[in-house]
Parts: sequence; C-alpha cells; structure tokens
Amino acid sequence: MEKKPGRFPRYGKLFSTLWKTAGLAVLGLAAAAGGAEEPAGPWAAGWDWGPVASWMEDADGDGRFRAAGPFWERAEGDGGLTLRATPRPLWARAADPVNGRTAWDVVWPLAAGKTFHEQKSWRAGLAWFYDRDRTDPESGYRFWLLPLWFHGRDEQGDGYAALWPLGGEIRNFLLKDRIRFALWPLWTQSSIKDVRTTDVLWPIWSRTTTPDGRLEKFRVFPLWARSRDRGRYEKHSVLWPVWTHARWEHPKATGTAWVLFPLCGRVNLNTQKGWMVLPPLFQFIRGEQLNRTFCPWPFYQRETGAREKLYVWPLYGRRKDGVLERRFWLWPLIVHERNEWGGMRRNRWTVVPFYNNVANSVEAPAGENAGLCGEPAGGGRDKPAGRRVLQSRVKLWPLYSRIYDLDEPAYRLRLLDLWPAGHPPPVERSWAPLWTLLDYRAHGERSDLDVLWGLYRQTRRDGGARAFSLFPLWRHERTAGDAERRWSVLKGLLAWDRTATTRQVRFLWLGRVRLAAPVPADGERAETP
Repeated sequence: MEKKPGRFPRYGKLFSTLWKTAGLAVLGLAAAAGGAEEPAGPWAAGWDWGPVASWMEDADGDGRFRAAGPFWERAEGDGGLTLRATPRPLWARAADPVNGRTAWDVVWPLAAGKTFHEQKSWRAGLAWFYDRDRTDPESGYRFWLLPLWFHGRDEQGDGYAALWPLGGEIRNFLLKDRIRFALWPLWTQSSIKDVRTTDVLWPIWSRTTTPDGRLEKFRVFPLWARSRDRGRYEKHSVLWPVWTHARWEHPKATGTAWVLFPLCGRVNLNTQKGWMVLPPLFQFIRGEQLNRTFCPWPFYQRETGAREKLYVWPLYGRRKDGVLERRFWLWPLIVHERNEWGGMRRNRWTVVPFYNNVANSVEAPAGENAGLCGEPAGGGRDKPAGRRVLQSRVKLWPLYSRIYDLDEPAYRLRLLDLWPAGHPPPVERSWAPLWTLLDYRAHGERSDLDVLWGLYRQTRRDGGARAFSLFPLWRHERTAGDAERRWSVLKGLLAWDRTATTRQVRFLWLGRVRLAAPVPADGERAETP
C-alpha cells in the first residue's frame, strides 16, 4: 500500500499545533527538501523523515503515519483496522470493525472506554458506566461512582439507585444479584438467585434462608453460628474460632469433624480420618483419595493420592493435579508451571519481577528438523522425537521482550519494555511506544527495524526489496529484484538514482542530472553502485 507525500500537510498541521513554532519550522524545511528529493515510485520504504515524521507501510502491511517520535501516530490496516494516538499518552483510540470492537484511552488508566457490538462501557477515575445495548434506549445499564452512588436498570427493565451509606438498592454487585441497605452497616439484605441474606449491624447478626427451607444459616458473631444445607451438612460454632463442629450427610461423605482452637481437631468421615494438633499447624489426614500431612503448616506440606503435593516453604514446592504441574523455588520469586491440553503443552517460567517465559509446543516426530525445541531449521540430520515450539513469549523486565509465533509466522523484539506483566492493549496503545527504544518486527519475509523512533530504520519486503536510513545522514534503498536503487546523503546533498533505463545524480539539493545509461552486453548486466 503506497502512501504519497501529498497527504502529509493535513497531518503536518496537526503536528505543528503540538510543537508550535519550532515544529512548524522543522516541517517546513522537511517538506521543501522532501519535495525535491522523493519521487513517487514503488520504493521499499515510503516518505521518511526519521523521528520528525514518516509515512510507511510496516511489516504487517499496515499504513502508519508517525510524527514527533513516539507521540503522534495514525495507522490503518486490513478490514478497517485503525489506530489513533494524537498525541499519546493523552489520547489513543483503536477500532476493529470486522469484530465490532473499539477502545479508547485518556491518560490510561485515568479514563478508558470500549464497545463490543451493541455493548458499551467506559470509566473515568472512580466512575464506571456499562450499557448492555447502546442501540436500545430501554436496555439494561449501570452507572457507579464508587463507593458513593449507584444507579441503573436491570435486564427486566426495573430501575434502581443507592447512595452509600445512607440507603438504596444495587443490582449485580459484589457477586450478588441484589443488595438493599439502609444506614449501612445497620441493615443490609442481599440475594443470589433464591438465597436471601439479612444482616443487622454487619457482621454481627446475619440470617440466610431459601424459600424451600433447603438452606438455613444464622450467626451472632462471634458468639454462635449455625449453618444447615439439607441432605449435605450441618455446622455449628461457639466463640468462633474456639469451637467449630460439622456433620456431613452427603452420599459421598458422611461423618463428623470438629476443631477446638488452638489445641486440636478431629476428622472422622467415611472417606477420610485424621487429627489436627495446634490447628492449622499440624494435620495428619488419611483418606481414600488423598493423604495430607502438615508439619507444621505452611512450612512443610505433603499430599499424596489424587493430588501430589510437597512444599518445603518457602524454599521449594511441587504440586501436580492431573496434567497441571506447578513448582516454586524461594516462593514467590521463581515459579514454573506446565499444563497440557489437546496435544499442546504450555511451559511457563517466572522470576519475579524480572523474567517471564511462556512457550507452547507440540510433539515433533523423529526426523523432523524444523523448530524442534526452538532450534532453527537446517542441518540435514535426523533428530529424535521431541517437541516443536509454536509460540513463545519472553520478557526480561525492564530490558526487553520477545514474541515468536510459528503459525503466522511472526517475530517481535523490543528494547525497553517497562510494563512488568504481559502486554495489555491499553499499555500498547498509550504507553509502550514512549519507552520502546528499539523495535524489530518480522512477518514472513517482511521485517522492520526501528531504533529511537526512526533515527535509524531498516526494512525488508517481499522479493528482496530493502531500505535503511540513518536520519538525516544517509539513506539507501532498492526495489524487489534490484530493479531500481537509490541513495542519498543529508537528504539530497548528494544523491543517486538508478532504474533499468536511467541514471540520475543530484548535488546540493538541486535538480537531477540525467546520465547516459550503460548498454549491457547480451546476457550481461550493467554494473551499478
């Protein structure tokens, strides 16, 4: 996708408002020199003035205009994908019409918003708004100004409002379907489906019931509490946590358990039996599916059976639940996790907060020599069966991050990467370009290397088209198949253009002088610089 210099003045005007008189002068000189130097043509790189301003097609095939280093950016991709940062981090917006998504940020995380098909939400500081269907004025919505004001309309069309702590009603909050309160914590009533709880002087007096009487809970904290789920269990406590007692009546577990804190406890079920001493420090439980030994908790923990667990905390720990396995050393500093699903294996290594490595791999048959365990293809030797890495993400915070995806195939390397965890979209839109000093992207045969926001830039495109520049000292580029080539010093102080039929030279930013093109002999090609 070719972008011509003729579209620049509109963005140059926007850019000049940011940099005032200095920016206007720089862009004026740049436009004058650029108009003299850059002919329209199928060059590998587009209109490039380094960190001042550039308009190019990147390795992903997206057209990007950038100005003032990392602060100003406009990008367009396939399917209507757009990105606007004008300027970051004050404002950024991304749109994906194909998937019905838009997102915007204002000095993230100060304010942000997004849409997904008919849904819309935004937040600013402690204010949050959500509309289930922005095309329907009668749809459910919520507006919260935490923690003071709540109002909205639920899925049935019923409105609600609350002013904390005076009183009112809130829907779908704190995992509750409905919360009513008056002079909180004096009186509160909440419900989840058919389970209703009433609290007076929370957390002192509380009662939970269901219409069919299946579940009953009553508490006068901490003096006495009783909880009963018909056909499953009945629990009591006196002066919690001093005395607790439970009786199970579930078909899979029947029996009793009690704890006299902090002295001892007893578990006596048909599926497991054991004792606790100074609970929860010492536990010795033996069961049909799981045996547990804490001696003392949390420093030594051992479980065998359906789950394998050995902790010598905080020095070392290992826990295995089926195909999921976790280990740590010097918790929480060094953590390893391995999981498998559908033939895929994920390995994650974390050294908090500096290092994170996630790799997804599949079985590689014997003899395959492409990407085995992350190795490059080649060599011509048979290899034993192993694993083939498909995706890999590595971050050495705050120095660099690397992302590799064999399915695309795509590769990206960045220096620096100051966000400590992952690459969340708001950070990528608003902040990451500000601290990315080196950015290398590769997608198939196409690649971009950008250092200091365009001060040094190197590109590679299909068919061998290449370009590299050190602004404003030197620029060199060639088209696919080396059909055309050119270079320039100081943006036209001295320049050379070569095509299949012409040779041109320029000096002191003046007009071009056409040279006689050498006539190659049959089967030969004229030598060019």
